[in-house]
Amino acid sequence: MTIIIQNGLPFISASLNYLGKKLQFERVLLDTGSAGTVFSADKVLKIGIKAEPNDNIRELRGVGGTEFVFIKNVDRLSVGRFCINKFEI
Repeated sequence: MTIIIQNGLPFISASLNYLGKKLQFERVLLDTGSAGTVFSADKVLKIGIKAEPNDNIRELRGVGGTEFVFIKNVDRLSVGRFCINKFEI
């Protein structure tokens, strides 16, 4: 895994697999203080990840304020040579 520092923040490359589709991210913030993994809903829509009526919803709070997010399990999250199957985002 390669970590690139930009403006004092660590970024990595990662990919998601969901229902047979793969999405590559070249610049993902590695947030060591986060309790979970969050991706842009607009970006993950490209592989069919979208909010559905039965999805769990969570409220996230941070420096930028509060936001509500939907929860999905992806088939795989890959970062470099490391992979995690059935990962919650």
